[in-house]
Amino acid sequence: MDSLYKIMEYYLAPGDSHTFRTGCRYQIILILQGSCKFYGENQKQLCHSADMIFLKPQQAQTIETFTKKISCSLLCISISKNSLLQLSDSTCNLAEKFDFAPYGANVIHAEIKSIMLIRNLLTKLYTLEEENLALGRELYEKSLFTTFLILFLRTCVQSDQAYQANQKKLLIIDDIFQYISRHLTEDLSLKILEETFFVSGEHISREFKKRTGISLHTYITRSRIDLSKKYLLQGISVHDVCHLSGFGSYNHFFKAFKKECNMTPRAYYQMMCNTKI
Repeated sequence: MDSLYKIMEYYLAPGDSHTFRTGCRYQIILILQGSCKFYGENQKQLCHSADMIFLKPQQAQTIETFTKKISCSLLCISISKNSLLQLSDSTCNLAEKFDFAPYGANVIHAEIKSIMLIRNLLTKLYTLEEENLALGRELYEKSLFTTFLILFLRTCVQSDQAYQANQKKLLIIDDIFQYISRHLTEDLSLKILEETFFVSGEHISREFKKRTGISLHTYITRSRIDLSKKYLLQGISVHDVCHLSGFGSYNHFFKAFKKECNMTPRAYYQMMCNTKI
């Protein structure tokens, strides 16, 4: 099956780089050992051992070692469109699927089970010529190659689902930041956020803390205190500032301000006035 695919191993010494040119074929590059930097379209990504890089026809992309002290070894399989058409059937058009894959990114971060299967299949195909056993060789090779192609596509789907889920989480948090900014003096309870974003309050709290390192409640309180400082410096009374900043009660405002600033609202106003003098 030489005309359907070609496998080559590349070794990059510390500080080396290599530009892969796909021509009319697809290329799947498996990072066997070490780490490298992949320069894709308007992006630079770090790839580790067991990651995969997917290149479509008519692309030229450079890979270089991550540092000048560590080498990197790669295994690259080039796949012709003809091979994908020949191995397709009525249930799966491989040529069409490969043209669409890998959906969101050139670098594919796979689960360990999937990547080990892919590595074993690719290594088996690479060393197949060394085997002396001729029984059913063509059928065996075709089966290995087809299984590799399907497994790769399934891995692309799983990787993309994880990527999209993560992007969705980031998007939700970005939207929440904007919503808080626009409605800072209004009710920002978890119930309101749930009804606004159609996401559970527990999920919002967990992802917000994971993204920012502080709780949602702490962020809202600090934002309101920052707003209250601006009103205080305008000479507005402390009680009015409390309501203008979105705090439900004076007692809550007073305690939150003192905890955050280590002084009362009035003391802050006096300190800032004396500083100006």
